[in-house]
Amino acid sequence: MKGAKPAKPPIPGNERKLDAVLKEVIESIRPSKEEIARVTAHSNDLMSRLKKAAPKDVEIVAVGSGARGTQIKGSSDVDIFLLFPKKLSEAVMEKKGMAIAKKVVSKKKHESFLIKYAEHPYVQIISNEVGIKADIVPAFKINKAEERITAVDRSQLHNKFMNEKLSSRQKDDVRLLKAFLKFHGIQGADAKTEGFSGYLCELLVYQYGSFVNVLKKALSMKLPIVIDPMHKSEDSGGTPKVLSMTRKFSKNFVVIDATDENRNVAAAVSAESLARFALVSRVLYERPSKDFFFGAKYSDAYSERELANIRKTLGLDIYLVHFKVPEVAEDILWQQLRRLMHRLEGDLNKYGFGVVMALENIEKNDTIMAFLISESFVKHTLAEGPSAFMGKSVDKFLDAHKDSLGILFKDDRIMSIEKAKYEKPSDLIMAVLDDTGNIPSYLGKKKAKLHVNKIPEPLAKLLYAAFIRKTVL
Repeated sequence: MKGAKPAKPPIPGNERKLDAVLKEVIESIRPSKEEIARVTAHSNDLMSRLKKAAPKDVEIVAVGSGARGTQIKGSSDVDIFLLFPKKLSEAVMEKKGMAIAKKVVSKKKHESFLIKYAEHPYVQIISNEVGIKADIVPAFKINKAEERITAVDRSQLHNKFMNEKLSSRQKDDVRLLKAFLKFHGIQGADAKTEGFSGYLCELLVYQYGSFVNVLKKALSMKLPIVIDPMHKSEDSGGTPKVLSMTRKFSKNFVVIDATDENRNVAAAVSAESLARFALVSRVLYERPSKDFFFGAKYSDAYSERELANIRKTLGLDIYLVHFKVPEVAEDILWQQLRRLMHRLEGDLNKYGFGVVMALENIEKNDTIMAFLISESFVKHTLAEGPSAFMGKSVDKFLDAHKDSLGILFKDDRIMSIEKAKYEKPSDLIMAVLDDTGNIPSYLGKKKAKLHVNKIPEPLAKLLYAAFIRKTVL
């Protein structure tokens, strides 16, 4: 019939099932009206107190997921920014902001505070009366990214952009994306998680329109890719723009900040987190289930026994290093621990011990790293030399390996059979930990305790949690 609209293509069966699952999930993760009212009332009360304590030229604004309506049930904490005029120095701005925040803490309301640190210090007010934490952050008032003085100045721009762009339906889609990523251990841009920040989740939903469309993009994504939400554009492959932007940000997954073209919002997302995102998205899309949002992943009640079963099944030995660390900023500790773990993993492989998996975890003052190793005793190693036809290089190699146990060939290359420098993984691990010049003292040999296969139950819980986080979808 003339003028009739074309029929819409049928929705795939798995999408119909996925839609039903998502409708059920969102009802479980969307904050109740009562929770939102309680948090809003507390935020308004704090903002009122801050306005009375602050000079008139300081603007008080609520930011973050609570202010944008993208928070998940039970995580409705408060973020309030004190926006100072740019005429102040950064040091003065920080000092004044901290003083104002501390001034409004009320003992009558059973409040206490902590000094926390991002790019600069801020105050976290803890209300035991209403069970809410509020971050009070000093920053500079800006209207565009080019005016920023500190990194946190951008947050006010993020707030404005997302409040203008996200529909109510999309805010629920952001909640779904956050809950999905959180269950799979990749929601958060902190050093431990190396995953997707809340703002990145918001940008992805805005770019692709819905949670389901973000899933589809994840399972069909080709790297490198540059996503530009401000202009609703996307480029992948070897185009000039992609090559330019991936070089600029030194990443093959780039999501340009909608308020600052010189920032990659996905900078914290590790290659492993991105790969996990692609895989779990595929599994959820093809086999929709609530279990991919809040199913039981594991029980740590019998961690020691479970680790013993893993050892037996895989035929591996476990070398676990335990440190009791002092109070160290968690982001810094995770970075230092991972750097040390990767160094040890590389050395263990180099000397022939065959690391199948390296794991790490931190809980309060207990810090562990562990290596699941296939070879626990090595008597010799092979040193690879040059081609036999490389003249002087051959002479140098033979001279350097004159005490060799023997010479053999791999095609035309000379190989020297050497007595192993380290016969056991424990020898190598403790030697590396003794490198006092390159390792923080609290991760050094004097603070380390090595456990081989027999892991005490409290440490077994930490290791088993890390194993599950690494291996289970």
